[in-house]
Amino acid sequence: MNKLPALEDMRVFATAARLMSFSKTAEQLLVSPAYISKRIKLLEENLGHRLFFRSARSISLTHEGKIVLIHTERLLGEIEDMQQALRSHRQEIKGELKISCSTGFGSTYINPYILDLRSHYPMLGINLNLTDLSVDLVSEDIDVDICIGGTIPEQYIARLIAHNQRILCASPEYLAHHGYPQHPHDLEKYHCITLRERNQSPVQWKLEQQGKILTISPNSRLSVNNGEVAKQWCLNGEGIILRSQWNVANELQQGKLIQILPQWAQTADVYAVYSRSIKTNASLRVFVENLEQYLTKNLHHD
Repeated sequence: MNKLPALEDMRVFATAARLMSFSKTAEQLLVSPAYISKRIKLLEENLGHRLFFRSARSISLTHEGKIVLIHTERLLGEIEDMQQALRSHRQEIKGELKISCSTGFGSTYINPYILDLRSHYPMLGINLNLTDLSVDLVSEDIDVDICIGGTIPEQYIARLIAHNQRILCASPEYLAHHGYPQHPHDLEKYHCITLRERNQSPVQWKLEQQGKILTISPNSRLSVNNGEVAKQWCLNGEGIILRSQWNVANELQQGKLIQILPQWAQTADVYAVYSRSIKTNASLRVFVENLEQYLTKNLHHD
């Protein structure tokens, strides 16, 4: 036996052994008699044993066929139990989850992820709240908050679901007029655009290089609580921004923005934050675990 027998061959064999007729088996499975004969022959060749005695008018199981039938029915039964368990699991994933996330990341990643998740769990309802303000999970009755960087309150459970970092960028026009910073401390003299987003401090930028950390107070002439507005100001030549790689990847590739001080960055990993264990909430567990897989596959890391 060179390989495991195909499940389709075993299904055909079990049906034929029950009906003791290739023609009736073909009728029940809505295929041709020739297809049944072919699948049985392939199974016999694969197992190296003859499974049926064939005559012009009837078929009957060989001794080996009876042995194979016992194990085939057991295996097909296990597969049916597995499929039933999966169907039951899918039916358990229902109700409504209240999710919060920042506007930019939510629009770019959480929105398409929810559409994908809903195709697998149509009974699961989602109440998505996109906000660039801080949220309180308990008072606002939020099941899970997707946080990018920032400080997470100690009373909550935080699960790392994706790695991310923020980088410094400016438009070619701004750099042509003002020159390139040579050191992070130069940012205290250049024009910077800061964000009042979520639980991030707009007053200071913490930058890292190979384990070395510098805390900078950027020279901020423009400040906003929306990341897309900050990026538009940067594209218009108003100053330097500190933004996640995923948020500026397209503009960097198109040459609309240029990364400056590329050896310096800010860690801004993505966390799922919740106030109760996901072990006791099947819907929440499915949401978080599938989101981790989705971001692993789709989040920009270039």
